[in-house]
Amino acid sequence: MMQIFLKELSILVLILMISACGFQLRGNIQANFDSISISGGTPSFNKTLQRKFRQGGISIKSVSEAEKIVEIITNNFTKTILTLTGTGLVSEYQLDYVVTYRFKSKDGQWNQPLSIEASRTYTYDDSDILAKDEEEKRLVSGMENQLIKTMATQISLSK
Repeated sequence: MMQIFLKELSILVLILMISACGFQLRGNIQANFDSISISGGTPSFNKTLQRKFRQGGISIKSVSEAEKIVEIITNNFTKTILTLTGTGLVSEYQLDYVVTYRFKSKDGQWNQPLSIEASRTYTYDDSDILAKDEEEKRLVSGMENQLIKTMATQISLSK
């Protein structure tokens, strides 16, 4: 009986500590516009970008109807060997994701192209290929989310 009480008490204390420190989940994109047109980039990146804006309550429209127009000039993902073991097997990889884009308001001028990038490294083990492939996918997804949030902030801060 006492163990159950202590367990519940420790859970309650943990919940109070987390809420007291200001922890909150990341929200959707915050923007000062209601519609956007997105062109260029790879189909998968473009689709993810559009989905993130939709989740933030921003509608995807044609160039003639959108408040903001975004053109993704390039989005490149590269995976490079960072280190090797003594036997010549890969020990670490570096993942780099670079996006170059430009944007404008409906009746404005294009801004100068902006480049943003995200990099991650991770260890690799041939004996655990499935787990390492999943780790890589999650890292790439996290980098995409980081780049999209940065893009949304830069676009929102523009006039």
